[in-house]
Amino acid sequence: MSIFEKILESCPLIEPQLNALCNSNRSGPNDEPCKNIKVYVFLSNADCYISKVFYPLTVLFIIIGTVLNLYSLYCFTKINKRNSQNIYLSILSLVDTINLHINFALPMLRKIDPIDEGFRGLNLVCRLTGVFTEFFLIFPTWIVVLLTFERLIFIVRPSKRRSSYTQLRAKISILFLAIVVLSLCLYRLKDLKGIDQLSVFSILACDTEDESSEKNGKRQLYDKLRYMNLIIWTILPEFLTFIMSLIIIYRIKLVARRMQSDHSRACQTKYNQATRIVLLISILFLIFQTPTGIMITLDFIYGKNERTTGIIMILVSNKLTMILYEINLSCKFFIYKQTFRNFKGILCTSFFQFTRRPNSAKLGRPVLENVHHCSNHQKVHFSSYKQSITSRASQSDSYSKSAEEYHYILNNRHPRTNSTNISKLNREQKPLNVVMTKANAEAHISLSRRADLSGRYERK
Repeated sequence: MSIFEKILESCPLIEPQLNALCNSNRSGPNDEPCKNIKVYVFLSNADCYISKVFYPLTVLFIIIGTVLNLYSLYCFTKINKRNSQNIYLSILSLVDTINLHINFALPMLRKIDPIDEGFRGLNLVCRLTGVFTEFFLIFPTWIVVLLTFERLIFIVRPSKRRSSYTQLRAKISILFLAIVVLSLCLYRLKDLKGIDQLSVFSILACDTEDESSEKNGKRQLYDKLRYMNLIIWTILPEFLTFIMSLIIIYRIKLVARRMQSDHSRACQTKYNQATRIVLLISILFLIFQTPTGIMITLDFIYGKNERTTGIIMILVSNKLTMILYEINLSCKFFIYKQTFRNFKGILCTSFFQFTRRPNSAKLGRPVLENVHHCSNHQKVHFSSYKQSITSRASQSDSYSKSAEEYHYILNNRHPRTNSTNISKLNREQKPLNVVMTKANAEAHISLSRRADLSGRYERK
């Protein structure tokens, strides 16, 4: 039996129940469910089928997103760059991980009844969780806005690059943003209904005893704060990111026409790398978060009405948009891997360190090929401790320099003996970079290259 057939069998048949309800004395054929019974049956079945896929996918994205985001954070700490982009991307990887756990992993755990009852019994912890839930929804979106704005200033105002592209400036901006967002979310200590969608997981926020006694004035104030945070989370950052991305793309086309020389093209490679990362993250943010914001907005607008067909359709579609939102939180690693040249080097080096294979590549640089596959390396083996001395392609560098000197002397009509003497002298004075490996320790030695130090020796 296929997985799809198992899902079909696990979903109950709701049509007989609706027919029985419409034919009973409590409901009549003119009620809303009875008029559109076919539509309700279709939406109920669709919700059941989507739920069977939604929860396993949520667990999968939590695991994948946690591993990839933490690995991205590790890579950014190893990449030694002085600009502010590393700070923004490191914080973004960290808060995306926390967002996955507090907005998806915790509600999944609360679907277990004993855990949910114990959690709702801790009133203060439950309300603090609501504050941080809303905080980690809003905070990552504005990290993307800050990252895009910083790149926009870098492109549009070259004179402001040094002042706006420092790590200290990035840390101050992130700290100020965190304080502002946290102050906007403190109303959740009193209000149980926030912009987080616990209804997707069919769980309650907290105990609702205190909320029933609230006055209408406070209720209206909390509603206004909730709508304001909804705009700050969805509409405003998406609009700003979209406008700034368009300006960046337009400015890139103008600048690309002026970069014609070889030096400008070399600078353009580094220039485009950082810009390409920002644009890809902005596009990913706009594509995968916009549907979630639209559905939550529709739910807030029409959620107070009776459960009509449109409301049920919104609730069903909300699970699909949440899957897109999870993809946005989990898959930024692949953007980093394709745009950062250092990511592949760190990935390979980390793998070699994890498997305890000897590798001399430094983190943040492309990993050199395995020494066993290189035929031009000079090695001196000591059989007692299995040590090795390796010269990495220094001989080929010396020969290429000698050839250049030889052609230079020929062009200036000097005797050939001078070329031979200079080449010989260059080979004798060329330094030999040596790496000694014993167990897991490495020692770097610098020797003078001699004409008689070539080949392989073994100490008996």
